[in-house]
Amino acid sequence: MNPLPIDKAIPLPSRFPFEQMKVGDSFAIPPDVQRTTASVAATRYGNKTNKKFITRKMPDGSYRCWRTE
Repeated sequence: MNPLPIDKAIPLPSRFPFEQMKVGDSFAIPPDVQRTTASVAATRYGNKTNKKFITRKMPDGSYRCWRTE
């Protein structure tokens, strides 16, 4: 049996655009994603990179995530 080849240096795709965000930028959380999923991901990314994010419910019932620091 041939062993499976091992690939190196393949980046894990990000579900959310935290890396590209500047302070004041935001994105709409897709309706098929729970707000808590995006909020936890933002908090974890922020803790690793010393950045801050916040999620809020919009008047139309959707949610957005902002980079605040």
